[in-house]
Amino acid sequence: MTNTAFTVREMRETDLPTCLEFTQQVKWPHRMGDWQLHFSQGNGSIIENAQGDIVGCILWWDYGDEYATVGLVVVPAHMQGNGLGRKLMDTVMSQTGERSLQLVATVAGKRLYQQCGFTEAALIYQVQGQLAGAVEPLSSDAGIKPLDTNNLADIITIDAAAYGCSRASLLTAVAQQGKGLVAYRDGKAVGYAMLRTSGHGQTLGPVLADDDDTAKALISQVLASETGFIRFDLTERAKGIQPWLESLGLAQVDEVSLMVKGEFLPARASGSHIYSLVSQAFG
Repeated sequence: MTNTAFTVREMRETDLPTCLEFTQQVKWPHRMGDWQLHFSQGNGSIIENAQGDIVGCILWWDYGDEYATVGLVVVPAHMQGNGLGRKLMDTVMSQTGERSLQLVATVAGKRLYQQCGFTEAALIYQVQGQLAGAVEPLSSDAGIKPLDTNNLADIITIDAAAYGCSRASLLTAVAQQGKGLVAYRDGKAVGYAMLRTSGHGQTLGPVLADDDDTAKALISQVLASETGFIRFDLTERAKGIQPWLESLGLAQVDEVSLMVKGEFLPARASGSHIYSLVSQAFG
């Protein structure tokens, strides 16, 4: 069957239950709330067969004229082999124009993305588990304050410096869903951490900090009153704190490829470092 029998249209909110079913089929941990967050911030496309049935989905997130991320690319198992993944990727690459693109690739999807011109830029480590007990709050030479509407602009500023683009809308939406902390040194924001309900429990990300001690202080203090399942999507920068995370009961369960088409914007940034992503899709 050729992909000429299929059509692509804009994703609608009424499509989300079907998209959720697709991610459940491939055993991704998304909840409806996760899909709603990703949809509200993104540009989605749906692929349908001649009968009008949804047979695939994709989303991308616009962070300005230079940069976007791609994710939640799913074609159900019984429809694979029809070129639908490539049709969805071609749609996004047409919509995003000259922007540099980033995505996190599963093993199954890596070959498709390579064919679309993506190359591996870094590794992402999925670290998760049930907290082993109460987390001891650590300190650093930075002062740490709760994230609120008064200092949200501070984290937007340091995030833009680390990523090379503004993610103001995304960070505002994530802040509204959970809680966070901001680290200050000499009156200047140097890091932050955000925690929200997601997947099998809670996701801790993004986490940005100017050094490992500040990252650990932010993480320990935001988790100090928490119990249950926690997930991180760690960058290579966070490898130094991974043994400490393991002592909390959080173990590495997967290693995936961060792939880019065009320039990898965070590679040219300076200041605070990216320790943990918002999600593999958002980056």
